[in-house]
Amino acid sequence: MIVQVLYGMMAVSADNNNNVEYKHVTEEYDYHVVLKDLNEDQARYLIQDEGTVFKSDIIFKVVRADQYKNNYNDENRYDVYLLLVGDNIDKSYERFTNVYQPDLAALGSSAFLKTTTPLLTFENNIRNNNFTFVLITIVLLFVSIFLLTSLYNIRINQYKFQYGVYLTFGADFKMLFSTAFWELLVIFVVTFIPSMLISTGIAFVMYSMTGYGFVFNGLAILKVFLFTLVVILASVWTPMKIMSVKDPMSLIVTEDNSNLVTSPMRSFNIFMEKFPVKYEFYSIWRFRKYNIQLLTTAIVFCALFIMGLYMADIYTTDLVYPRPQFSVDLSDSGFVYDDIMSEELYSLEGVKAVEINDNTAEAYETSSHVIVHKDSVLPFKNLVVYNGTDFDVGEESWRASRDFIYTAMSEEQIRILESYDYEGDLTSVLQPGYVIVGDAISNIPTYDFEIGDKIYISKKTGQIKPVDMNLTGRVLLKNQIEFFRFEYYEFTVGAIINNVPCDSTPIYLNLKDYKTITGKTPKANSFNIYVEDGISSERVKELYAEVREWGRDYGDVTITNSEITFLNEVAKDKHYNELYICISILILCISPLVWFFSQSLYYSKREKEFNILQSIGAIAKEIKQIYLQGGFCMAFMSLFVSIILSYAGSYALFFIYNVVMPYFTKEHVRYTFYMPWYAILISIVMSVGCGFLSTYLPFRSYYKHRYSLQNGGAGQEYGADE
Repeated sequence: MIVQVLYGMMAVSADNNNNVEYKHVTEEYDYHVVLKDLNEDQARYLIQDEGTVFKSDIIFKVVRADQYKNNYNDENRYDVYLLLVGDNIDKSYERFTNVYQPDLAALGSSAFLKTTTPLLTFENNIRNNNFTFVLITIVLLFVSIFLLTSLYNIRINQYKFQYGVYLTFGADFKMLFSTAFWELLVIFVVTFIPSMLISTGIAFVMYSMTGYGFVFNGLAILKVFLFTLVVILASVWTPMKIMSVKDPMSLIVTEDNSNLVTSPMRSFNIFMEKFPVKYEFYSIWRFRKYNIQLLTTAIVFCALFIMGLYMADIYTTDLVYPRPQFSVDLSDSGFVYDDIMSEELYSLEGVKAVEINDNTAEAYETSSHVIVHKDSVLPFKNLVVYNGTDFDVGEESWRASRDFIYTAMSEEQIRILESYDYEGDLTSVLQPGYVIVGDAISNIPTYDFEIGDKIYISKKTGQIKPVDMNLTGRVLLKNQIEFFRFEYYEFTVGAIINNVPCDSTPIYLNLKDYKTITGKTPKANSFNIYVEDGISSERVKELYAEVREWGRDYGDVTITNSEITFLNEVAKDKHYNELYICISILILCISPLVWFFSQSLYYSKREKEFNILQSIGAIAKEIKQIYLQGGFCMAFMSLFVSIILSYAGSYALFFIYNVVMPYFTKEHVRYTFYMPWYAILISIVMSVGCGFLSTYLPFRSYYKHRYSLQNGGAGQEYGADE
């Protein structure tokens, strides 16, 4: 039922996400392409559609054309908005690009800007959404198969005696598989309708609050049906295949769990300990196979619960991550960004910060490196031990690295850093000899700087002999230190940024120090504009028009809107955050199922063992102590295994999103390592509680019926041997 609810939520949510995106896009845009900064000839060419010979060849309609004046050269310019038509929008766009665009370029000497809207890429987005849905389906498929296979393995392990009998009388794989499959299929049919109702109800609650309504596609029912069918087939195929090739006698002798429980290697009577409680405790090692199997199977779902919450946090972090709304290119205008432009842009309502491009330099580009004291480096970080001669190390130990990026900072640019988590004084970088530093390489914390620490930045001044530039990493740096000559500049750490996204560790210097180290003068031909948090899409449209109006005072200025605010609004209304949380809670519910299902079967098999102990003198109190002893041991082991698996799973996600994903996305977003106290507490309480109760409850059942004839007793009165 949990498997069906999990996938049912995903199937119904996928259809609603497509609906949300479609409604967002169609409400926001009524055109596919916009051509900006056209001259009169270019605008007339489009408005009159001079590229079309026959009416049947029409591939676009002009939605509107806006005229304005370029204040710098007093020319009339136009923005023309086009709605593509035809049976295949992609082919219409391709033809426009190949035919109309070159003709437009030939009609003007200055460049125009062509941009597309999400209305054009909507179908591609739907395909991407479907691809994401397939990936999630595969992940849930593996999780579901793991769950049902684990539960089924627990069951068949407890009933191998019966399977041994079946095989003895001629049963084969086909018979075993058929029996197991139809058994699970009956359960599947019984739980299918309630599962669909629950999953649809959860999705309804989430999406009915967005203002775009709730949709239900009947195909979701078919998807869940087929998904569950595949899970059932895969979950019983492997266990039954393995079972069918077993020697029947080897299965028959495992009635007492001897395949999971080993016999003690020595008698503990030599310790003169009382039988049987301490004997049971001292020989707990013989249950290691069973305990390991149970712990890893049950607690892995607690770890998945925490990982699911981490995924929700990652999704939220990505939504609020500051990305530039507008990109401005001054290259064709002949102007560079200056204080007057800064004052004009910051006066516009909604502008949060202006970030200059082309003011950075990688350390490796100039054969530079940075030397820091070993105490400023976190443990187990693979930095080069400095052993050169150009820097007097004295008796101290220093580390060298070239994984740094130098950035020129002005008083205005400090505003960019104010949104990050920092300590110290950001304005200190404006003083000679002071820097602002980051704390990570590839988003992984690497340094433990303190305010006032000294770092030394090298500048190449010569070389003893050439270095093979095909070398990389530590080897290249070691060779450069040995064979190059450097001059080292001392800097004081004035501020530390603890959460800045990075590939290489950033070092921010004032303009003079930046030029001294890199030999480069920062350029200001292009920059990015960030908008205020919480700004609406409507205000972004107005602000875009205002920024473009500002650009017309400087000639041919290219201004691009990234649509990031609109895209974030769409992503927020897809409710992935809530979906991840719901999935995490459902996955957590699996853990107690594994605990109680496994332990009830396990201890039911041991009841005969306890009857024998009673027959040779053990009293009920001692049997109770054996049960409770096992419960406390499982609770204790659950505590540590839960923390270890949860930490390992969360760190794996942390590493994937911070280090691996940037290689593919080319974007560095700093995701903090996330293990919230409440999730850890829930996981620990669940694991420890289930570890104890899954042992205690079977004891209560055994204690109540310990004298029944079915349980090997003789019908004595309850509690007669207390």
